[in-house]
Amino acid sequence: MSKEEEELYPDIEEWLRVYLTEKYSANKIITTHKTCRQTLDVCLRDLGIEIKEAIGLSIKVDIVGILTRGQKVQLVFVEVKDQPLTLKDLGQLWGYTQLLNPAESFLISSKGLGALERIFKIYKREDLLRYGPGHSSMMKVCKWNTGSGSIDYGSLIPRL
Repeated sequence: MSKEEEELYPDIEEWLRVYLTEKYSANKIITTHKTCRQTLDVCLRDLGIEIKEAIGLSIKVDIVGILTRGQKVQLVFVEVKDQPLTLKDLGQLWGYTQLLNPAESFLISSKGLGALERIFKIYKREDLLRYGPGHSSMMKVCKWNTGSGSIDYGSLIPRL
């Protein structure tokens, strides 16, 4: 990770916290970007949370949201890039998402969709974003607007 990418984490984590609080108001919300430096399972263990599918996986997700409601725990993943997005970036998040089936999964770049724009807008391959049981969920890809401190909803794929 570059220094420029790491500088995006606090603002994107704050956006995620607000987004999750509004969308999942019945849940307790925890967000962290500690998972960019330590593995997800270690971070979860430090928080007293056990997700058996994550144990022993040496993955480092840039920003993680944790939703808890009673005994139910769900994760939200955010991968952050400071370069135009590539298929490799999508593949990294896709792997994490397929393994752990988070409630939501975001790929965000401060430099735009890059090569992925062609894949989604020209080739119409939003099917690549599907995950979860019955492929009922979709990863979200978008540009980060550093000026507004929010995702650029106009760039969001798939559209809400």
